[in-house]
Amino acid sequence: MSHNLFHDKILLIILLFTTYAHGQVSSTLDLNDHEKEKEINQELIGVFFEDINYAADGGLYAEMVQNRSFEYFEVPNYVKLKSLHAWLLALEGGAIAAMEIEDKNPLNANNTRYLRVDISKPGKGVGIINSGFDGMVVEQGMGYIFSLFIRSESEFTEPITIKLTDSLGNELGKHSITNITAKWSKFTGTIRCTKSNNSANLVLETQGSGTLYFDMVSLFPKATFKNRENGLRVDLAQAITDIKPKFVRFPGGCISHGCGLDNAYRWKETIGKPEERKPNWNTWGYHQTYGLGFFEFFQFCEDIGAIPLPVVPVGISCQFRGREIVPLNEMQPWIDDALDLVEFANGDTTTRWGKKRAEMGHPQPFNMEYICLGNEEDDIPEFRERFKLIDEALKRRYPEIKIIGTSGTAADGTHYTGLWEFSRQEQIHAVDEHYYVDPTWLLANNKRYDGFDRKGPKVFVGEYASWGDKLQNAIAEAAFLTGIERNGDIVQFSCYAPLLCHEDHNQWNPDLIRFNKNTVVKTANYYVQQLYSIYGGQKYINSTIEFNSNFNPFQDIYKGQIGVGSWNTQVQYDEVLVVSNVNKVVSEVFSSNSANWKVLNGTFSVSEGLYLQSSLDQPATSLCNQSIDNDEYVYSLRARKTNGTEGFLVLFGFKSSHDYYWLNLGGWNNTQHAIEKVTANGKAKMISIQGAIQNNVWYDIKIEVNKSTATIYLNNEILFKIPAPDAPVTASVVKNETTNEVIVKLVNSANSNIDVDLNLKGLSQTGPAKVITLSGEPQQRNSIENPELIEPVESMLQIKERFTYSLKANSLTIMVITCDEK
Repeated sequence: MSHNLFHDKILLIILLFTTYAHGQVSSTLDLNDHEKEKEINQELIGVFFEDINYAADGGLYAEMVQNRSFEYFEVPNYVKLKSLHAWLLALEGGAIAAMEIEDKNPLNANNTRYLRVDISKPGKGVGIINSGFDGMVVEQGMGYIFSLFIRSESEFTEPITIKLTDSLGNELGKHSITNITAKWSKFTGTIRCTKSNNSANLVLETQGSGTLYFDMVSLFPKATFKNRENGLRVDLAQAITDIKPKFVRFPGGCISHGCGLDNAYRWKETIGKPEERKPNWNTWGYHQTYGLGFFEFFQFCEDIGAIPLPVVPVGISCQFRGREIVPLNEMQPWIDDALDLVEFANGDTTTRWGKKRAEMGHPQPFNMEYICLGNEEDDIPEFRERFKLIDEALKRRYPEIKIIGTSGTAADGTHYTGLWEFSRQEQIHAVDEHYYVDPTWLLANNKRYDGFDRKGPKVFVGEYASWGDKLQNAIAEAAFLTGIERNGDIVQFSCYAPLLCHEDHNQWNPDLIRFNKNTVVKTANYYVQQLYSIYGGQKYINSTIEFNSNFNPFQDIYKGQIGVGSWNTQVQYDEVLVVSNVNKVVSEVFSSNSANWKVLNGTFSVSEGLYLQSSLDQPATSLCNQSIDNDEYVYSLRARKTNGTEGFLVLFGFKSSHDYYWLNLGGWNNTQHAIEKVTANGKAKMISIQGAIQNNVWYDIKIEVNKSTATIYLNNEILFKIPAPDAPVTASVVKNETTNEVIVKLVNSANSNIDVDLNLKGLSQTGPAKVITLSGEPQQRNSIENPELIEPVESMLQIKERFTYSLKANSLTIMVITCDEK
């Protein structure tokens, strides 16, 4: 850039005054110290689409007919939808008819089922009715395009009326077709509605007799997103577009590798004419038409200016659904799928798959740059072998394509560590991390990527969210994103997950956008993603927030009761000691009884000077009645495991059943040691390492608390150092050199307002700054009933060299400061 945004020396000082204590928090940001500026990735915020919660059929995909090709069927343990789901037979005026699913003379090899209707007596009419996805929404004056394939057993001279009706059968619009023959023929037309209705049905009605066969019965609004044929629902597509996502990851997620190899998402089955695509069912318990397939995903990315990040399976199905693995000598089709996808996206029209793309209406390449191999895989030898086969084939034929790997299902652990090591060895471009966590985890892990190896693969935070869509969740995510933005040199992509949820078919919480037939709800989480996407920059300016020595809002976090316990494990405890200021607050050797202890769950008893937990409860815990009221103490004990699958639970800082910490030794089937924080929203893993607890071995455990920090020892060796939690305010400052703006993001996760003293000495701003604020009560959430309860509010602020600004409690505040061009 030729523009110089700043004078010779600019100093931005943020002084944060809070009601927590008689002190202040200060942060100094030097906007002209180029050694502290760094280039950051421009693709930080994107979206992840997976067909969960009826996100595609019944959601983003604008098809209004459910079970349009009669391919529904029950799948034991997964899908309960029957073959005629959403279809009814209507008989009027003494009509006699029957319908059933048949597959003797199908439309094509991929669409093998169709509807047979035998009409022995037409009476006043025979109709088949489709109710869509819980009723169709139609609007007065709008056009709806129908299409269907029909054939007859013999000559059928009576017309068939295609009409929309309300729930009482009153007509809302119609179109008639004739000339039905014994050969499959496609009919199409437009129905214009005379009235609006929220629960309309599509009816195919005739007064003729004989046998008719129907397949691919379809209805689309004439108005789709960008008016694409086989297109997308306008309001949902626009809500995604308004995030301004820099990329779209698709199509999953768990549906990518599927419930068994036959259920994997094979992209070649999702392209071509809709009636020639091979439908499938998914791990979330319903069927997919694949009408929204890879071509439509690429087209949507192009329409909204987002980078496509397609995911392909690697020959291993979901480990949580009875993992199946392709034999090595049968891997070639899976390798070809990855290679051919590049050709489909980028190849010219003389190539096999580039020609297929052109036939679908897009002769120009989609210019795909990345491909994701696998999803949430375990670090097993079989995965490494199959990943390498595809990875090496791609690198040989398409060295320009950047490959993204996986790090498993969690933010740490054995699989996570192993897969990162493997990814570094294979020198892949980026690693996809997934974690769904408590808001506390996000607040405690703001510095997660500060120490990441800058020479290794980039980070792709491909699926993350805190458990909930209340404002408090969104603010925790906003605070975490200040850390993502600060590490925008190593983190290339991040996206909240899942993206969409049909309110009447909810299978997962939380979700970024919730909807029903006619309403779209943008959650508070949505607005955080949108604001970070819109107000990004090319450079990050380092900043720090420091407390004065007499300011510590977390000085009481480890005060409270202590406790012991286990999870599906029988254990023994002895020599429980708490020392504070050389005084013994607790000294328990269980010489006679456990009168000083309260059992919360499990079976505890005293025997031979030991405190025994003999059940296999999950969890089993007991609290010492004595509370620790000092913020500096040492808690030590001895523990031995006698039976079970895990290790020890050591509780501390217990204030209530929704506010405490526990040290989990030998958790997760005896594979990890961790510190977890329990809140009203559940448990959040703060820090963990690999580790196991042996049977019948005594362990010495010690927790040293020093105000807001704690050090954990196992057998006199440091296991963890729990850092002090981040301040209630986190900050991120970026430059947008395109718009000549400095953008300051401030997140206040506290439940009280905080005054901010800003010193903008030397900043050559022009005019007032735009301020965007997202705030409210922490438990508030947007809903179908109240979709606009929480929304960003814009205002203008006259910038001075120094001024005070009040950050609202539970808020994200963005200041957009326009600077002079020099």
